[in-house]
Amino acid sequence: MSRFKATSAAIACALLSACTTTPQTAETAVTVEREAAVAPAPSVPARKKAGRSTDWASERARIMKGLSGSRDIALQVREDGALQLLLPGADAFSRGGEEPKAPLRLALDRIAAVLAPVSATDIEIFGHTDSIASELHNLQLSIRRAENVAEYLRIRGISLARLRADGKGESEPIADNGTEDGRAKNRRVEILVRPLE
Repeated sequence: MSRFKATSAAIACALLSACTTTPQTAETAVTVEREAAVAPAPSVPARKKAGRSTDWASERARIMKGLSGSRDIALQVREDGALQLLLPGADAFSRGGEEPKAPLRLALDRIAAVLAPVSATDIEIFGHTDSIASELHNLQLSIRRAENVAEYLRIRGISLARLRADGKGESEPIADNGTEDGRAKNRRVEILVRPLE
């Protein structure tokens, strides 16, 4: 009888230890895959390019030289070091339109030719409007215009990963919306070029 008890105890221990290391079934594999998909990504900046180091001051000077001399592109270095390109919008879009007209397309062609080779930069595009029409309409219009400018630049060789588009509507005027001349100045596109961080 004691021999039977010893054998039973050994079998019970073997069964219990087998239960603690359950083989992976199809159901547990799916659970593991789901958990891996939900798990947070490593904390590496998404837009950082490994191994790339750019002398931003030299690169910015090269971009400015490539774009200088154009009446359609005003250049300015901001306090944060970003390069701001201001494109007047009075003749850039038709009244209430979203597609770039010929004068803006020519300026964008020049910008694309200069910026496409500089892969270590971010390009932010902001659309602006005058105060005619409702605030919501102007915001939506400015976003669509910025997106169309980004798409135009993408088609001309600038990677979509480098482009971001947003609209400011009528919220950031640079001139008086009470005059036609002021409204024309407020209808504009701004492009900010920064080094990847």
